[in-house]
Amino acid sequence: MAIARPVDRRLFFILDRAHTRLSKEADNYLAKNAGVGTSQAAVLIYLGYHDRCRLTDLAEGTGRNNAAITGLVGRMEADDLLERITLTSDRRAKAVALTDKGWALREQVMNDFRDFNDRLVKGLTESEVETVLKFLALAPENVKAD
Repeated sequence: MAIARPVDRRLFFILDRAHTRLSKEADNYLAKNAGVGTSQAAVLIYLGYHDRCRLTDLAEGTGRNNAAITGLVGRMEADDLLERITLTSDRRAKAVALTDKGWALREQVMNDFRDFNDRLVKGLTESEVETVLKFLALAPENVKAD
């Protein structure tokens, strides 16, 4: 006979459910305010720190695969948010850079994420937020296959 626990402690499943719900809420929030989803927002934010980076670096930095980033960049290029440029060091390689419109939208996205993050940690002390951040930084390494 299983013993009922007052709190569900299946941590992975709780995290997975929270991730799904938070991703949906973040997508809705960004779509309403900035007119983009979280994937495009991730590209805008990453390029703000690494403008003119290679497509492979953008894929790695945003946690997407090369095929996904190519399609995403294509859509964002069509919306005049970024442009592909040929690198002078290797004419076969492409890099991406934000356009003026992309930089402006990035600023909106950064503000939206600040507000979303403030809502996310509502009711937590700074110490509790630090603990959550520490856990989330350590968790992937803790379960990494040897």
